[in-house]
Amino acid sequence: MSLTDLHRAVSEHTGEFTCERLRKPDETRVVTFKHLIQPPAPLDEAAQAAIPDVGPLRAFYATFGALMLYHDAQSGEAARYIAPPAEWASLHDGFAGWTQDLSDDEERANTLPAWVEHCVVVGEVPRTGNYIVVATDGESAGQVFEFDNDGFAFTPKGKDIVAYVEQLLTPDAAALTEIASHMRFTDRNYGTQWQILEMRDNRGKHVRTLVQRLT
Repeated sequence: MSLTDLHRAVSEHTGEFTCERLRKPDETRVVTFKHLIQPPAPLDEAAQAAIPDVGPLRAFYATFGALMLYHDAQSGEAARYIAPPAEWASLHDGFAGWTQDLSDDEERANTLPAWVEHCVVVGEVPRTGNYIVVATDGESAGQVFEFDNDGFAFTPKGKDIVAYVEQLLTPDAAALTEIASHMRFTDRNYGTQWQILEMRDNRGKHVRTLVQRLT
């Protein structure tokens, strides 16, 4: 998909989650979502050079400044946040906080992929301590991984940043289940929490999660 087509797809894609109340699954509510696009900020030559020249990463950031995917305006929840380059250093510090205790070279080599030493952390799964990472060297250069701090797992999620976003727009049951595992919609007045049960979008897609109900 071209970046022009991806921008159109992101901006036009909307839908709703049918959610069930935690521990009271007979109660449901509908949460609407959209994707928030921040326009690209002007980058001077040094800032442009700081974006690794791997895959379409530079072209992506010439099209999108930042993305908040599956955003709910009422609660502020979102499934993924792809940050502007100005925030990468802060995100990398958060990511490194999970790996800094692996001080022994052998332990790091046995736990972390070799490309981690030169990766860029371009985003996060909000409020989880999990991160979106792009490898910048080796055979994995340009590929997108999601880092889960539970077990130091690096899961490949796309051959590049464009494919990563494109796939997020069309989740299957497993992908929606993974999104649902990190998102909870909370009533501000009562503190009631709601869990995603299914998604319907404006393209006619309907998918249900595989989440086991909490009763």
